[in-house]
Amino acid sequence: MENVCKSHNTYMTTSKAMHLALLVAFTLVPAQATVINFTGEDPARSFSFWMRATYNVGDMLTNGQIAASQQTINEQVPAGVLNLIVDNTFSVDAFCVDYFVLIGQGTHNVNLFGQNAINGGGRIEWMLRNTLPQINAQADATLKRQQAAALQLAIWDIVHDNGDGFSAGRIRQSTSSTNPTNAIVLSAANAYLTASLGQSALGGVVYVNVLGPTAVQRLMSDGVPEPSTYALMLSGLGLLGYLRRRP
Repeated sequence: MENVCKSHNTYMTTSKAMHLALLVAFTLVPAQATVINFTGEDPARSFSFWMRATYNVGDMLTNGQIAASQQTINEQVPAGVLNLIVDNTFSVDAFCVDYFVLIGQGTHNVNLFGQNAINGGGRIEWMLRNTLPQINAQADATLKRQQAAALQLAIWDIVHDNGDGFSAGRIRQSTSSTNPTNAIVLSAANAYLTASLGQSALGGVVYVNVLGPTAVQRLMSDGVPEPSTYALMLSGLGLLGYLRRRP
């Protein structure tokens, strides 16, 4: 079996796993625990490409091992929109926001937090509200897949490198002559970083897996919160309005 979000097909023979992170919906304050079911990538909105990543000591490698030293690796990653079912009730679109942690397909208990639980959460939420709808409306099937992967790449760069582009930092383009980063994906990712610079939106929910084996695993998405937390969302909005909106 291949990994789901970031993979070499020869890795992970017992269960599908992925580099994941925070899932953003529409709650602004920490909420009660809930359950998510991660079912994999949307084949119509995901695409595999080569990139270069620098792992620090303690990070989870694609093969599931823990990095014992810092290492930089060229690797092929399937990236894009992830399918998530919340409370066995409805589906939301999710994105990985922690490249260096693995999570498997299946059911996970999670705690909910606001978007500020991740670096650049407001900027990412703006892209999910403004860039993702444009990708969803893309008529060309191949371009839609590449643009969704580009959005994922831009999100990783914001979280890990503050959106500094792909020439430096932990998330970089592959300049290998045999396996370079796809030119369309790279161009679109740079365009998304440029368009989102200085932008921010409220409304993010962070779903943090509480059952990770060695690290906290997280996802991020823009979607309607599950019914069990809708009342809490409204009360949170009222509280924030009273105390003053956070940027």
